[in-house]
Amino acid sequence: MNRYFNALLFAALLMATAAAACTPGTPTPTVRPIDTPTLAPTATNTAAAKPQPTSAPTQVSTPAPTSTPTNIPTAMPTTVPTTANTDYMPYLDDRSDAAAVIHSLFNAINLHQYARAYSYWDDTPQRVTFDQFEAGYQNTASVQITLGAIGVGAGAGNLYAPVPITLNAKTTSGATQTFVGCYLLHLSQPAIQGALPFRPWGIQSATVQLVADNANAADLMSHACDNFGPPPTTLSQPTAAPGDISANQYIDSRTGPVEVLQSLYNAINRHEDVRAYSYWKSTAQNLPGLDQFEQGYNNTQEVTLTTGLVTSDAGAGQIYDTVPVALKAGLSDGTQQTFVGCYVLHISNPDIQTAPPFQPLGIESANVRQVANDADTAALMNQLCGLP
Repeated sequence: MNRYFNALLFAALLMATAAAACTPGTPTPTVRPIDTPTLAPTATNTAAAKPQPTSAPTQVSTPAPTSTPTNIPTAMPTTVPTTANTDYMPYLDDRSDAAAVIHSLFNAINLHQYARAYSYWDDTPQRVTFDQFEAGYQNTASVQITLGAIGVGAGAGNLYAPVPITLNAKTTSGATQTFVGCYLLHLSQPAIQGALPFRPWGIQSATVQLVADNANAADLMSHACDNFGPPPTTLSQPTAAPGDISANQYIDSRTGPVEVLQSLYNAINRHEDVRAYSYWKSTAQNLPGLDQFEQGYNNTQEVTLTTGLVTSDAGAGQIYDTVPVALKAGLSDGTQQTFVGCYVLHISNPDIQTAPPFQPLGIESANVRQVANDADTAALMNQLCGLP
């Protein structure tokens, strides 16, 4: 048993399976969990989770602290682009920051994936029942969103982000409606979440009201979050390089299999072990307990991740993604080690997940082996995944 078995990939090695286990069925070219970007209804008449056709907004019950944030996940944006193309992506399930959550929410609504949409809301007294939530979206064909500048307030280990928003909704009858409001999102600092379940960025409450179609939405949106007091601190972050999973970033995305693995090792690099553990499905093969999982990473300093060709196998509403990986790891004593492996991830098609709790894409199994630092990792990782 090498020492790295007790470090970087302790859990992965415990869950190692035969290479054949990494190839469920006949691999096909990689696909997202959903590859049909059909639009879906959104609500215009019920609950705080939906656009509200009311004359005055309801006061949000949980104001955001306005003190200067500390140790904020560094992927947090300060401002968000105007109408986002992500609203019409085939699939988006990203909680890396407050803006990503809102985009994911309306992506789910536009795809009729109401159980997923509901999952972005924290379980607070402001949240309506799922039946009410789903019923509220039956008369809306699509929604486009525009977000204003987003700041982050921090206090007592918690982060808060009031998000100004304009919603342009089209009903199934062809009518259009415009709403302006403010969503309040919350995250307990991931590094201090010491027990399961891990709680990612989520929506706590919302204040949204119907406005005239010719209203100055930008001006209204600039005041939409005034109920939270002075704007919280606005952060300025450099654009991360593609594939950068270093501790300087905060990546929490389940949009696809590569994103899940990037999120896993980003959590490891940031020493957010509970978050890292959360990317494994509860049904994962030989999954160790959280304490054992955390102990396995005590000596891990930093990991870099390379992924190979992703293949997918779908049948009976179940989607399995197979991902070859190469890992370069540095331990706290300066040792450098190399691993290759094969991860299998699973999700039940979100279209058929029609009731909470929504089960996102997660890791089902892993087969990981240490190799020489100068090994041909590309060839070896393909071999482990049964690829040519």
